[in-house]
Amino acid sequence: MNRKKQFADYVRLTDQEYDSLENRLGRHQTRLRIKRLNELKINGKRPLKFKSDFQALSAMTPRTVEPIRDKTQIEAMKSSLKQRSYRDYFLFVLGLNTGLRVGDLLPLKVGDVRGKKYIVLIEEKTTKAKRFPLNREIRSFLSDYTIGMSDDDYLFASSMTGEPIKRDRAYKILRRAAEEAGVEFVGTHTMRKTFGYHFYKQYKDASMLQKIFNHSSQSITLRYIGISQEEIDDAIDDFSL
Repeated sequence: MNRKKQFADYVRLTDQEYDSLENRLGRHQTRLRIKRLNELKINGKRPLKFKSDFQALSAMTPRTVEPIRDKTQIEAMKSSLKQRSYRDYFLFVLGLNTGLRVGDLLPLKVGDVRGKKYIVLIEEKTTKAKRFPLNREIRSFLSDYTIGMSDDDYLFASSMTGEPIKRDRAYKILRRAAEEAGVEFVGTHTMRKTFGYHFYKQYKDASMLQKIFNHSSQSITLRYIGISQEEIDDAIDDFSL
């Protein structure tokens, strides 16, 4: 019989339930949710006894995915990915340096990028044609990465099918590397938001970034990359009466 075990003072799960959460959310996120539910119960904001703690944990609203602000964490993720798979490493690096959505990265073929200074594609979300420049470092990476590949090969193909890896597979790859690097709340938008955050920090040009992201306003762009909240936090930290 799969009996429930105590994973916190007021949180009980079966091993099967815990494994299901960990497989979907990752170890770090699962532990954070258990801690959060336990604190809510202690503070009287949730009943001490739920019919199902598993359902309560599953239904918790995930926190907003943030950019990776710390460059040492970015390097740690690169290192983790590179040790396992050069394909996964390059997916991360290309996403960080172009700001492309994962849904636009995964279908790319070698012929879309080989020997080119930019990528032209119809964006998955906006259905608009857009040109994305490739910096010198990425062009060098691409030259090495595509040696021996044909123009019809997918850049990020499954070794079993030859087709592009699925989005949920890309998420699991990033999540695992993030856990090893100590990065929280990683999602498929992490690379795009990280690109935007560091681009803005370097150039302070919200207008250009807005155009890159095809956003309708600069305020949306700054909120998307976490700048608005960061500025509020910094202002409050320095404020005193």
